[in-house]
Amino acid sequence: MDLRQIKTFVHIGELRNYTRAAAFLHVSQPALSRQMRLLEAELNLKLFSRHGHGVELTNDGLSFLDRCRDFLTEFEQLREDFQSRATKKAAIGTVSIGLPVPATRFVTAQLLDDVRRDYPGLSVRLVEGFSALLHEWLLSGSLDLAILFEPRTTKILTSKPLLVEDLFAILSAKKASRRQKFVDAQDLESATLILPHRPHILRDLVDSLHLKQVQIMEVDSTSLMVELARSGRGVTILPQGSVELAVRTGDVVALPILNPTLSWQVSVCYSSVRPLTLGARVMLDLIRKEIFRKVSTGEWVARRMIKPYNSITSERRGKGAASGNQA
Repeated sequence: MDLRQIKTFVHIGELRNYTRAAAFLHVSQPALSRQMRLLEAELNLKLFSRHGHGVELTNDGLSFLDRCRDFLTEFEQLREDFQSRATKKAAIGTVSIGLPVPATRFVTAQLLDDVRRDYPGLSVRLVEGFSALLHEWLLSGSLDLAILFEPRTTKILTSKPLLVEDLFAILSAKKASRRQKFVDAQDLESATLILPHRPHILRDLVDSLHLKQVQIMEVDSTSLMVELARSGRGVTILPQGSVELAVRTGDVVALPILNPTLSWQVSVCYSSVRPLTLGARVMLDLIRKEIFRKVSTGEWVARRMIKPYNSITSERRGKGAASGNQA
């Protein structure tokens, strides 16, 4: 009995079909049947019973399947643990990461502490700014990675969608009625909107509402946008997480926008023409895991778009195994 036989048995046991398992494993069906006959002979057990539509596991087969799953899980964890040791030693150099304002939504002090502890040869450079600039710096090679809102489609930029954030109307707590629970999108045309200059996804989203008359106060600073809204100068539009502190202190309120709702997609992006360094792949994995952790625990109100963890290093190993917009 060897590792290949165990993996083959698990695939057949889960698919309940030799033909489909053979196609999945890229081997012939006779070869699969021969492996299973040898395995049954070695164990002196009947693992499968055949029928017209495939196979079923015997009671012994079910028990053996459970043990094999546990074994493969332990085996993969063993490999992952020791591969990560090699990764920690090899991940060296500087990784430049562009983060939207405020950057603390995406990278925490604890995450940076973990990087310093686990990857001592890795230096992280964080750049905070609006996505229009981050997008340009990413394309020019000044950044290795960037978090972007609604990134523009381009053949030289790879975009990994992470989550979708709903946007809220941010206004002075003194101006808002205590009974007001939301803002109708069409009512925004009666307010002064505090928004960044074009090009910007917020301007595109407001355009999509087809408001007949709207007054825009153009401000290219998130903190100033919030401060102007707090002082009653107008209404700004941002995710709730961007104004969490101001909401907690009672300076502003964040009201959902309805009819229609406004939202944007958050993605992590990198160049398609320059290969990611090992250090950049490590940071990409860590940032994705941190973002998903915050969403899962409720620290960040958003909707996940992909699985919590699907690392670049894992993706590369998987491919090898199978073969032998802005804000």
